[in-house]
Amino acid sequence: MKWLAGKAKPSGEYLLRLSEVPGESEYWLLNGEYPYSSYEDIDDAMDYMNAYEESMRDHYITELGLEPRLPYSIRFLKEEFENKIFSEHEEFEKRYEPSAEQEREIEEYEEWLEWEKRADDFIQNRSTLEQIKKYPNLSIFIENFKYVEQSLRSQSETAEQTNTNLGKTLFYNQEDDSMHPIITIGAQCSIDLTKRTIKNGKFYLIRRDSFYGVRALFSQSDGGLLLQCKNKEYPDEKISRTKIDSLEVLGYVYAWNNMDPW
Repeated sequence: MKWLAGKAKPSGEYLLRLSEVPGESEYWLLNGEYPYSSYEDIDDAMDYMNAYEESMRDHYITELGLEPRLPYSIRFLKEEFENKIFSEHEEFEKRYEPSAEQEREIEEYEEWLEWEKRADDFIQNRSTLEQIKKYPNLSIFIENFKYVEQSLRSQSETAEQTNTNLGKTLFYNQEDDSMHPIITIGAQCSIDLTKRTIKNGKFYLIRRDSFYGVRALFSQSDGGLLLQCKNKEYPDEKISRTKIDSLEVLGYVYAWNNMDPW
């Protein structure tokens, strides 16, 4: 045979089955003595692992529904068993995957939850509209309108609605119009210092060299980063992957109060 003559080496299932005849491993069959055979701790560990795998033979055969009298290699049984478990898991996921109708219902429920969180805002707006409708025209409404003291949304409410950490909120005052018209000069920005993972298009307070301010960030396919302004008069900036360590992201800008002088 080519194997005995040294012209070829057994592989795959043939090698596994041949190794079971002398009761040695595939490595021993191809290479002879282990280079670390004098280390008793390694030998003991391998013996333990081999014994454990062999103890699973009957379990594998039963679970796979195979003929117990055939000389299966333990590796073959183990791989087939793992494939069976994986297939059963995939089948389970498919069986309980929500239908299109169920996904639609889930979306509607999530929309309802979002509406419920902001219900007071909607109710207040509708109430104002009802008041306007009581007057013949808008001019008369404005003439009769009287200012009523009303509390603004608290910082804790804003943080709760944006899933941010008020206890780690830093306040930054916008210094230029690079983010105009979204964030105007003088706007007070709320920065969550615990949220620094880049989500494309979100606003972040950053520091780089002498620059300290707000930019929209976008991760690039080459590992770099795009720093975007919203005012087209300010150029965007690209930072290569090799220079990205020069940029510090302080946190996520989750809210801001714009001022627009008349």
